[in-house]
Amino acid sequence: MVRPDERLRVAIVGLGPKGLFALERLLHHMHDRGAQTRLSIDLFEPHPVPGAGPVYDPRQPGYLLMNLAAEHVDMWPATSHAVPPAERLSFVDWRGETAGPRYPPRAHVGRYLADGLMLMRRHTPPGVSIRLRRCAVEAVEQRGGSWDVVTADRATYAFDEVLIAVGHGTTAGEPHMTHDRSSFADWVQWPHTAALVPEVFPVTRWLVPQRVAAGATVAVRGFALTFIDAALALTEGRGGSFAPQSGHPFRLRYTPADADAGVLLPFSRSGRPMLAKPDPGLAAGVPALATIALAGRAEILALPDGFALGRELMTILAANVGAALLAANGHAPLAEPWPRATQSARRWLQTACTGAAPATGLAPAEEVEQSLDVGAGLRPPDLPWALGHTWRSLYPALVQRLGGDGMADGEWPAFLRLAAQMERVSFGPPPDTAAKLLALIDAGRVDLTHVGGATLSTSGAITTLRSARGERPVDVVINAVLPAPGALAGGNGILGQFLADGHVRVLSSRRGLDIDPDATAIGPDGQRTHGLAIIGRATEDSVIGNDTLSRAMHPQAGRWALRVSARSVREVAGAPLEAPA
Repeated sequence: MVRPDERLRVAIVGLGPKGLFALERLLHHMHDRGAQTRLSIDLFEPHPVPGAGPVYDPRQPGYLLMNLAAEHVDMWPATSHAVPPAERLSFVDWRGETAGPRYPPRAHVGRYLADGLMLMRRHTPPGVSIRLRRCAVEAVEQRGGSWDVVTADRATYAFDEVLIAVGHGTTAGEPHMTHDRSSFADWVQWPHTAALVPEVFPVTRWLVPQRVAAGATVAVRGFALTFIDAALALTEGRGGSFAPQSGHPFRLRYTPADADAGVLLPFSRSGRPMLAKPDPGLAAGVPALATIALAGRAEILALPDGFALGRELMTILAANVGAALLAANGHAPLAEPWPRATQSARRWLQTACTGAAPATGLAPAEEVEQSLDVGAGLRPPDLPWALGHTWRSLYPALVQRLGGDGMADGEWPAFLRLAAQMERVSFGPPPDTAAKLLALIDAGRVDLTHVGGATLSTSGAITTLRSARGERPVDVVINAVLPAPGALAGGNGILGQFLADGHVRVLSSRRGLDIDPDATAIGPDGQRTHGLAIIGRATEDSVIGNDTLSRAMHPQAGRWALRVSARSVREVAGAPLEAPA
């Protein structure tokens, strides 16, 4: 038992958006508890802009855009008491531009998040203290009934509650990022004679002329959103410019600059591109789509524990894709969805579950162009559009139902392969960014000759990118694949330490750490690890869909904050610190 006059000591390790949102929930509940509570909160974040973190760093260039629309960015739940109502502004209201870009620069969102942290600290409730410690955390160790947080400068601080909210790992080994996979150097069996750039972000550090010279031939591992950001950094970021093509609603023309990289050669396993986000007006103009999605979400939420992917979830997905395609093409709703569309959707989904990219008959650039045409209403909605729309529409229900024991353990490998393909058609770049990619391809700055299945090799002094379509010597290799979510036994950092010490577990076929609904870590014996909670990418598969700024889908941080705030009341009353969830 802790003396009644002592404050409950809370640490939040990692203050990007996930940690920031957890702090908001904790302060909200502490405001509601009133002045009788006493709590100290230490925030550990080495990034120069706490609240934003590396992904939303306000110092990054303006051409790096969100792929979440501005109207969905709001760090304040409607009922939040963390700051006064007049200061709880959505991102759109905060920027003061109702007609601003639908997909804003990530830097602008970072400033919004950092401003939110400042507001929370300004309005800290009575009895609560907040300390921001601008340092990396190297270890979190259990000591009796408390936890020691050890920083990079070897300082040690003791806490009753620790929330781990680290985000993306890095291949360069930043010490506070704790769930990195095998290094890129291992993946390509380095050293090669070409220069290696191990990551993309921040682009102002890694993609500068000293690392990637003007005119260089550059192989880029990865062909998703991070590749597009790298391509823009090495072209538009070097002084190149885009201009509209006359007679076309969205296509662009690229004019290079002297400092541009010469040519970028992306390569990935599948070689398939991320499809452009469609104009939301396309779906909004078909009222039946909302009805179809509502029914689909209800079916997913009604699935029994341990449901089967192929027999149960796949049936719901295929039927919803077929119905959405039928409705979007102007057909009256039927009791039974369009059989041909449903069958096509099921074949696509089944192929995706094997890990293969379903065949389209189109070259990668043609896939991107067709997605732009469909999304702009220039072509009728097609199967990829219906797949993407269905996944986005049903995703909140998938997040709620798949976590924990929702789906049978043996189904997870196939689901992860399916999710990778569905994310490719659902959560791709904004239309403007996709149009820039096409313009770079047209200008010869991006070459897709070797995009599928290429490998690197070195002979003598030359490093070569080889594929079934030939080979190309390269000067630089860039890794544009972010570390996978989750945690690995034997990994470095605090997550690997938690696994080694038996404080956490990873369930069969999952990548991330298992947690209770209130984010409390679950140990190998299935029991709660008191005082240790984890949110975000480290929990992927126990909780799915962590890479989002949406506050509506993941209640774990709010439940953690409610439990911790209640514990602070019991401490003041002199009751035992630990309480059931």
